Amino acid sequence: RVLDLICSYKRHSRGIVAEKNQMNYKCSPPPFDFVLEIYTLQVLSPELREAAMDRIVDCVRADGTLLVISRGWDEPDDPGQMPWPLLKAELRHFESCGLMEVSSEDYFDDEQPPVRRLRIEYRRETE
Repeated sequence: RVLDLICSYKRHSRGIVAEKNQMNYKCSPPPFDFVLEIYTLQVLSPELREAAMDRIVDCVRADGTLLVISRGWDEPDDPGQMPWPLLKAELRHFESCGLMEVSSEDYFDDEQPPVRRLRIEYRRETE
């Protein structure tokens, strides 16, 4: 099964709805074996990201996997303009929600100029 997460600033029939600093999401159907979060969190303003991560974790079933791919940066560097890269520290929120980091890559891609990327795999332990 594939989970389609949609970020929008207006109501939509499914997905994440971000309005007035409020994050509403219902994972339906029930949690998935594999969830891919790729470049969605980085388009959200920093104050919305933690709530979005909480909803993403809700979609990962016991023994399930979450793969996160995004641009990365370190403080005190300038994050630049949207899409805003993510800090590794921000992504640790997934661990505080009960996921365990399985593997992590911090690398520069082949774009010109090179762009820093993060690829992190998380796993939810059996409940």
